[in-house]
Amino acid sequence: MLPTSKITDSEPAPSIEKPALPAETNHYSLPSRVVCDLAECDAFSPGYKGPHVPVLAAFGGDRFHECRVNGCFDLDRALAENSTALFRSVHRLDADNSAKAWDDLTFRFGPKSFLYADETSVLGYADSAQDAERLVSQFSENYSKPPAPRAGCFYLIRTGREIGRELVQLGTETILDEHIFSLHYGKGSWEWHEDFMAKLRGSNHGLSIFEGSPGTGKTSYLRHLMGVLKETHRFYFIPTATMGVLSNPDFIGFWAEQRHRHANMQFVVILEDSDAALMTRGADNREQVSAILNLSDGMLADFLRLQIICTINCKAADIDQALLRPGRLLSHRVFRRLDYTQASLLAESQGRSLPAAIDYSLAEIFAGHASSVVNRPRIGFAT
Repeated sequence: MLPTSKITDSEPAPSIEKPALPAETNHYSLPSRVVCDLAECDAFSPGYKGPHVPVLAAFGGDRFHECRVNGCFDLDRALAENSTALFRSVHRLDADNSAKAWDDLTFRFGPKSFLYADETSVLGYADSAQDAERLVSQFSENYSKPPAPRAGCFYLIRTGREIGRELVQLGTETILDEHIFSLHYGKGSWEWHEDFMAKLRGSNHGLSIFEGSPGTGKTSYLRHLMGVLKETHRFYFIPTATMGVLSNPDFIGFWAEQRHRHANMQFVVILEDSDAALMTRGADNREQVSAILNLSDGMLADFLRLQIICTINCKAADIDQALLRPGRLLSHRVFRRLDYTQASLLAESQGRSLPAAIDYSLAEIFAGHASSVVNRPRIGFAT
């Protein structure tokens, strides 16, 4: 349990051994001199990200230090053991109220002793760097959860009154070894994959386009990529229906806040089935194309440092050519259907057999049969 005690500015940071006092001892008078400008931010919104108003008010223009640590934390136990120190919180319920979760918890342990915790990070605020570090160290020691065997994860971008994100955890089966990967994607695919990972690690912004007909493994590859890069990259997924968020002015603030929290990570934005957003600019998509151009290159890209990966079902020749400019386009990969020989090898590795056909998509292989369109002659980039 973290300390909860009434202290003065001159006292040292509370020790973790000190017992929690009753709730009424957690009410402090704020300093009479407050130096902070809240006019330009929605600081009283539940989704406002720190430093929260209580932190700003407590420190004003005085000494202010922050320390942060990333990890996986037991917020339920932290709340149960420090409930009297809880100052602000976000409580999420399922639609049927069958499950609930705590997020964005702000604790106050003294006049200038605050701790903010969410599912993956902890931030301590104090009037000395040592005290701020002590807060997060004690919290991490008490409430860190041992990392379970896991693959990657991504954050689903949600819109509404504010822009937020929801964690989606993937299973370990999404990470493929070299042999299985090559069976999925064909000869030379593993070498391309390693080269692409090197590009993602070596560049802090850029655009990649994955082209291919439905079922050819674009999404499966992204799940694999999230797993192998989970220690260095954070992946954000924007659904097709909310693609308009790219041109929302608040989106810049969302990324700036995420960058502030996770300064040591590289960010990757996934735009799946983004054909309409990438087509040659017209009245219906001009803002989206311009937003992708600005986010993937130029001065805004230098600030936000976002990698953008788009999946498309159309051909690259149909998209806005400005997106394909060298220096902006990091990689363009065509995910092809597998010929019958390659498809049979993959099916056999899964204990399956396939009827004869010209070729197969990955979806058809795992379904055990080819769709009716496989036997029709096809022309184009993805044959």
